[in-house]
Amino acid sequence: MDKFVRLRAEDNVVIASMALGRGDEVEGLTLCDPIPVGHKIATQALAKGSAVRKFGQIIGYAAEDIVAGAHLHTHNIEFRPTEGAYEFGTDRSPVLQVSEAEQDHFMGYKRANGTVGTRNYIAIVTSVNCSATAARRIADAFGP
Repeated sequence: MDKFVRLRAEDNVVIASMALGRGDEVEGLTLCDPIPVGHKIATQALAKGSAVRKFGQIIGYAAEDIVAGAHLHTHNIEFRPTEGAYEFGTDRSPVLQVSEAEQDHFMGYKRANGTVGTRNYIAIVTSVNCSATAARRIADAFGP
């Protein structure tokens, strides 16, 4: 098993895929902190205020000068709003419109009492693994 995962080439962090100890080596760097599984490791020195990149996106800023091989977490990363030029779906194709006759129905079902119903789903999608616990709590609030 690999010790870490690099998500994008331009990231300045990797993610520990197992618990790592101080002195372990990752990408030719000697770790200066123990790293819990799933946590971030700086792969280069980060000056205070510089961007921390994961998934090729800015996920925070160095709250202090950080050396390569350091554990990155809430103690040394500050989170603040970022301006992003995110372009998703810009390569979309036009959709053919449905004819008028096909618009007069819905995909529902008839209940035994004569009323109708539909199936509704709520999807909770996170952009980072760090929010998995929050997503689970949201899902549990709507679940049976």
